[in-house]
Parts: sequence; C-alpha cells; structure tokens
Amino acid sequence: MTDTDSTRRLRSRLVAITVVGVVVGAVGSILAFTDLVPVSGDDQDERAAVVSRVEAFAKVYNTYSVADKADYQKRMKPLLTSSYYEQFTKVTDGIFTALQDKKQTSDDPKVLQVAVQSIDADSASALVAVDATIRAEGEAAVERRFRWKVIMAKDGDTWRVREFQTVAAGSATTGGSTTESPGSGDAGERTQPTPSTSESAR
Repeated sequence: MTDTDSTRRLRSRLVAITVVGVVVGAVGSILAFTDLVPVSGDDQDERAAVVSRVEAFAKVYNTYSVADKADYQKRMKPLLTSSYYEQFTKVTDGIFTALQDKKQTSDDPKVLQVAVQSIDADSASALVAVDATIRAEGEAAVERRFRWKVIMAKDGDTWRVREFQTVAAGSATTGGSTTESPGSGDAGERTQPTPSTSESAR
C-alpha cells in the first residue's frame, strides 16, 4: 500500500466521522430547542400516573356539599399527603361551619387540561385548569375557572398532592363569561387547602 492510498483512507474515515458528528450534533440541537428529548417508557408511565391523579384531585376538590363535610374529607384523603390532609381537615372544618347556612355546593367539574411541568423519582409538579359550578342558597349559580400548580409527592407507588398554588390571578374567561380565579395576589400564591367559596361568602 502506498502512502497516497493510506492518506486517502484516513481522509475518508475523518470525513465519515465528521459527518456523523455533525448529524448527531444537529439532532441534539433540534431536540434541545424543541423540547422533544426522548422520554423513556417508565417516565411516560409516571407522567400518565401524575396526570391521572391531578385530574382526580381537581374533580374531587370541586365536588362537595357543606352539608356533608365528612364525605368530602373522606373522598379527599386518598389524594393528599398525610400532612396536607391534616391541614385540609382543619381548614374545611372551619370553612364548612361558616358556610353551613348558605348550603353551598360545588359540582359539575370539568378538567380542561393537565400538563406535567417536572418529574423525578419522588416528586412532580403539574398545571391544571378546571371549571366548576358553585351554588349557594338564594344566589345564582356561578361557573368558575381555576388554574393551579399542583405539587405531587410519591408515597410508595402512589402520587399524592403535597400542596397547590394559584397560577393565574385576576380574571379568566369561561364560556363567554368572566370569572375570578381563586385567591388573590401574584401568580404562584400558595392556595390554602380549602374548597372554593362563593363570592358572597368572601
């Protein structure tokens, strides 16, 4: 083999390596900038589990009657961490007592969207938008839209809500009408573990 042949072969190999490197780099850049980094099957399963639990939380949280506090607390318990459930029961004990005369109810929750923001082995966060209809004796029913950031913790094989926060203060449009999001203040405000109240009860 002549020196010329060796040089040609080396040059061909270098060109091939360079082309592969450019292609791999380009693919990596596309994935990075479009946020399409491949997700493993296990991660997809966990994300699906988080979405399912957040949907369940949003529906149960927005389905209650102040006349049946015990049932509401019982249905919420499996969805919350033990420490958060303790807070929840203390707050609902007080709130439901205050709303007893109004006979307030919340029902017909519709989860509009759930998006997982972050997830690891034992924690996750997700955004959820949900509509619910709030009724109180002597008042017109009010449809309200809530947007929350829900913080999840892994308890064994089960995801549970550790806390949640309002992420859209001010007004939001629901079915052509304008309603307020729960709570007040800047986005990211911590939401207390209590059901939403009617406007007149605030």
